[in-house]
Amino acid sequence: MRNIIDITNLLSADLKSRYAVNDLLLFINNTEGDDIVIDFANVKFATRSFIDEYYNVIMKNTSINKRITTINIPEDIQFIFNTVQKTQNKEKNIKLDAKVIKCETFSELQRVFSTLLL
Repeated sequence: MRNIIDITNLLSADLKSRYAVNDLLLFINNTEGDDIVIDFANVKFATRSFIDEYYNVIMKNTSINKRITTINIPEDIQFIFNTVQKTQNKEKNIKLDAKVIKCETFSELQRVFSTLLL
């Protein structure tokens, strides 16, 4: 069964929040059928963060047991999709040099926090 979802009816014509993608995923998971079409025809605006989250959670997510197709993406928003897609394969250089500090008492915790306000 094929289900077409107008994303603007479910979320908004202005797609701004990463969290909205989780709402969309929940809706998709609770929709009957395994062929889902997300229609962007009426979208007026989308942030890069929304598109990034949509790309990672909806388009690249292999744990969704449904075929999801995105259609009617406006040209300006397609540009953002293309930009996001180009950045997905780059290796991220994250340097972690944090130190774990264990506190036994609340006063020790306060002392640690006071050093962070330098």
